[in-house]
Amino acid sequence: MTGNGTRPETSGTDRQGYAVDGADARATLDAVASATAAGVLVVDDGRVSFANANVERYLGREPGELTGDTVETVLPDRATEAVAAVADGGAERTVAWRASDAGASADGASGAVDGGIAATVSPADGGRVAVTLTRGERDREPPSDDGVARVALDADGQIAGWSDGAAALTGWSTVEAVGADLSLLYPDDGEADPEETLASARTDGPTETEGWRLRRDGSDFWASVSVTPRRDTDGGIAGFDLRLRDRTDRKRLADERELLATVNHAIADADGFREGVETTLEAVCARTQWAYGEAWVPDAGGDALEHLVGHAESERLEPFLRASRDVTFDAAEGLPGRVWASESAEWIPDASAVPESTFRRTDTAESVGLQAALGVPIRTDDGVVAVLTFFLRERRAADEELVEAVTDVTADLGALMARKRAEEDLRTFRKAVEQAGHSVYVTDTDATIEYVNPTFERVTGYGAAEAVGADPSILNSGEHDDAFFADLWTTITDGEVWTGEVRNRRKSGEPYVVNQTIAPIVDGSGEIERFVAVNDEITDQKRRERELRSQRNSLRRIKQIIESLRPINRALARADTREAVDRGVCEGLAASEAYLAAWVGDYNAAADGITPREWAGVDDAFVEELDLGLGDGGAGDADEEGLYRRAVAEGEVQAVRDLTTAPSGGPRRERALAHGFQSQAAVPAVYGDSVLGVLTVYSARPDAFDEYERGLLAELGERVGHAINAAENRQLLHTDTVVELEFEVGARDSPTASVAGELGCRLSLNGVAPAAAGYVAYVAVDGARPEAVAEALADRDGVDGARVVEAHGETGVVEVTGGADPVAALVEHGATVRAFETTGEVATVRCEIAPRSDVETLITAVEAAGEDTVFAAKRTRDRDVRTVELTRTAVEERLTDRQREALALAYHAGFFASPRHSTGEELADVLDIASPTFYRHVREGTRKVLELLVDAEDAPPANVTRSER
Repeated sequence: MTGNGTRPETSGTDRQGYAVDGADARATLDAVASATAAGVLVVDDGRVSFANANVERYLGREPGELTGDTVETVLPDRATEAVAAVADGGAERTVAWRASDAGASADGASGAVDGGIAATVSPADGGRVAVTLTRGERDREPPSDDGVARVALDADGQIAGWSDGAAALTGWSTVEAVGADLSLLYPDDGEADPEETLASARTDGPTETEGWRLRRDGSDFWASVSVTPRRDTDGGIAGFDLRLRDRTDRKRLADERELLATVNHAIADADGFREGVETTLEAVCARTQWAYGEAWVPDAGGDALEHLVGHAESERLEPFLRASRDVTFDAAEGLPGRVWASESAEWIPDASAVPESTFRRTDTAESVGLQAALGVPIRTDDGVVAVLTFFLRERRAADEELVEAVTDVTADLGALMARKRAEEDLRTFRKAVEQAGHSVYVTDTDATIEYVNPTFERVTGYGAAEAVGADPSILNSGEHDDAFFADLWTTITDGEVWTGEVRNRRKSGEPYVVNQTIAPIVDGSGEIERFVAVNDEITDQKRRERELRSQRNSLRRIKQIIESLRPINRALARADTREAVDRGVCEGLAASEAYLAAWVGDYNAAADGITPREWAGVDDAFVEELDLGLGDGGAGDADEEGLYRRAVAEGEVQAVRDLTTAPSGGPRRERALAHGFQSQAAVPAVYGDSVLGVLTVYSARPDAFDEYERGLLAELGERVGHAINAAENRQLLHTDTVVELEFEVGARDSPTASVAGELGCRLSLNGVAPAAAGYVAYVAVDGARPEAVAEALADRDGVDGARVVEAHGETGVVEVTGGADPVAALVEHGATVRAFETTGEVATVRCEIAPRSDVETLITAVEAAGEDTVFAAKRTRDRDVRTVELTRTAVEERLTDRQREALALAYHAGFFASPRHSTGEELADVLDIASPTFYRHVREGTRKVLELLVDAEDAPPANVTRSER
């Protein structure tokens, strides 16, 4: 894994064109070449660059002596010319010579092989040439008549003359042959036809042919045949003269070479071991006399051989193939097992005639006509990796030529399959590295980067060309000290694996985190050659861990805040005055573990500022020095965050999460920091759409007041707003002196006044109560049909809904639900609307508030709610007490806010009338609650009122104080 990150930089190339180490290439090539009986030379640029050990058998010189010599000093001229032609781009070719023709080698030694030498010259990778040396035509004792068989035929093709050479070659005597037909020499299953050969000679003259011919003993031989017609004086065919030469050795050598070439190419193209073996079986059976071949491989446990694949040349042999698939052989059991155990070939002359202890499938072999059998091992450096067995359909003694041919094939097969598997492993490893999701780089022993994979490029931003030749320090983020890297380097140079978490930096400058493993790569002697680093980026994982920690911390804070708010909620529920509300919320927040201090103030819309009312956790001076005006020159301008201005305008919690880094807010922020406050939030106390006050909370936590916490504080702000409204209403109910305010509302601001003017009727208020959105009012109609009034009101802006509650001609009651108008502003600010009367154009509205209420804020809010609304009058008067005060107090204490709202709404809407003017479902919709909930509130409220009345009747008289208007 060295080089520029795309291809390694090495001294050789593998089959795919990728670089491999030169020493590894030589060792692999030597192992492959030594596994075959052939001599192998590799010629590079006219010189021998490689020679296997078997070359000495053919050239008489040791491989080491040949390496580096020019090809002219090693091979004869014809072979040298063939090498030059192939090196120039020519195709594979074969040349042959007798050993004596080669002359003396450079050192005077002659060829070691007696007889002929054949050289197959083939192109190889990188412009090199491979020369494979095998034996040439085998010398055999020539028959008489110089090894030529002469046969004379008459004109009809009958044998008329038979030479001694013919007798020696075929085994047929002259007496037996003369008079017989020429077909005597042709096998019954041969493809050649003697009549066709003679016919060709009659037509075309002398003819050359070759093919398998038959001897007297039934054996066959490959013959080259020349046929010359004899003509009479008239030019007619008088007969034929045949000359036959035995070319069996040449034929089998050519077949063997073709077989080897076929097998080599097939294995090279095979996708795996099984396909390579299957192709070999087919090639061997197709080019030899074998009728059936099969392969056996060790099972997963390595204890027995199991069937891998088989090849049958005809369907008649399929039963034997099917039976073999279910058979296994232990070591030394059966033919495959014995070959496996002995690692040597074995021949059985007739497998159908031996006992089952020798050949377990005897019966099956006999049934399909398989007899002679041969088993040969396929060896690699790992031992026998498979056993091939072949069968003939005849009984035959050991045929050394067949054994040798198959053995040569299996030797090449073992070597080539070993190389194939090594190449597959290399490709698999390379593909795994190239496609790995982890970043990988390789360095030399000086820590210079030699290779990076594509993931490295993607993760770091450095291309291979930039990274190769550089030092890994290009990734240094500066976050690790020298001791960190010293420990790393010491570990890997000692031959140990180092693993750790490293914070790196991409080319863009962006930091990232990896789990890094660095391991040394050693050579055969154990010396460190290189280092490989595998990096698993965990940046996202670390981010998620931080987020989880943040979430856990946030959840703990939320739990802490919720626990802190519980006593505040209880205090708000018990508070019966505005002072109690303010004190309860400030003291509760300041005493909690979540916050250091808090203060609450009124928002004055007229003055556009906030006035503190109560505080806890800070001294008076801190609060008195606050400048909380929201207009020009106030806090709204000085505070760049616009904290309070946005809180009031938007009715939402606003926060400065880190006061130390926030834009300067003047002395106010500096005072907060001086008190140890790291963050602060402004919480509006809202009731409906109105902001009744602002609560400010301080925390010692930096980055406090996240989204979850702001949500909790927003709920607190709503509860404070409701508590303030309830306290003011309670104060209004419990005081005998009230402030009465009167407003004139024009038709543009009042849908009711607009409708009264349009229909020419009188509309007055029977009652008004808060609703889910705005308010609900019950308007008495005089002088118009209530249906027309309701329809007209429903079409007006600012009216959410209108329906007839009661109708009697041109009188009745209409229910009106409003959203944003002056009446809604009165209700939201806790005022009690006592009168609303209009005959058109202008409506007169009178309301009551407690004497201590903020009158100016209320007037400003009502006038701001419309364009044509003006304040008309203010009066202070005694309340007209019509009931026993003790009973009123008791009712107020007994009833919840919802029960009071439900009873008041039911009363005004005619729910208690007979027949009812409104249903419970209709009134539940007005309150935006479920109808069962509405009925429960009415029942509970009614029960409590009746209990008080009954108890009051039985109780002794009490002192009653009355106040008159």
